[in-house]
Amino acid sequence: MIGLAYVSNGQDTISNPNSIDKIPYYEQLYRFRVNRVIDLNEKQNAGFNSPKSSITKLIVDLLRGGKLHTFGSNVGDPADFQDKMADTLAFNLNTNFVRSGTQGEFDPNRGYLAGDLVFAPFTNADGSIEEHQYRILVDINAPAKGQKNTLTSANSVDNGPEKETLSAQKVVGLELIEDVIFDKRRSRLYYDILAIGVELQDDNNNAEGKMVSRFYIPYKEFAKEMGLLAHSKDLNERRRVQWQNRYNPSEGKTFLDAFRLRLFHGVIRKVENPDDMTIQRIFENNGRSYSESVFARWEEEMKLMEKEHNLWEY
Repeated sequence: MIGLAYVSNGQDTISNPNSIDKIPYYEQLYRFRVNRVIDLNEKQNAGFNSPKSSITKLIVDLLRGGKLHTFGSNVGDPADFQDKMADTLAFNLNTNFVRSGTQGEFDPNRGYLAGDLVFAPFTNADGSIEEHQYRILVDINAPAKGQKNTLTSANSVDNGPEKETLSAQKVVGLELIEDVIFDKRRSRLYYDILAIGVELQDDNNNAEGKMVSRFYIPYKEFAKEMGLLAHSKDLNERRRVQWQNRYNPSEGKTFLDAFRLRLFHGVIRKVENPDDMTIQRIFENNGRSYSESVFARWEEEMKLMEKEHNLWEY
């Protein structure tokens, strides 16, 4: 079932209709659209991904309940929500998106550890070929020069055809798309979050740190659902949106508060540019190294911080 677009057809000409802060265009002295990647495996972001309350589980549960709508990135900017995506498509994982916790496609030229999950083609009795998941039973050493490893019944077990669907455990990060806006009337800087992208691990995507966004959800829609849960009479419902405070659990915030207070670490992936390319892609196209792009991301962070520091000049 394809969900109805959250954004109305009538475009708001005063402010961004997908915005929560609703800062009028004529009050914006400057604006940058920034894409950040929040790695949920980082210790600094553990408050979003604890066993007690996980933002990835919350997103998946709300999607299954039909309370969120999904969008792709093939048409325009993802935060403009022009590319509608079927809810069922968002849950179906194909071989282009390697699941978190797996080693991807079986490589005969490398070694594996016992317990690793890999994918390899399997030929059925009728000659058709489908992708199967295998669990490595014993350590497989890297092969000698000129030789290749193979999957056998002695070193692996066939878990059957790949029939993976999206689950909270497979989400490794979030992509945050936000407008960094200086409101000249109120003389303050706003981080106006517009969209959240669900990041899956993709071992074939070296350009972006082996992470790729599967789909996007409107933050405005997500914030509304978090607000309802945060004010629920049911304690268990309120705990679903609880950001876990490592240093003082009694001062726990909701996920909504944590985003507002910037209680996360997100690495800049892209700053709005005419070519619509990520920082890594820009450096790659110019024959520059990955390490240089890492420093460039940090430099962009410093530029934004310096601009904020100099706001008093306005």
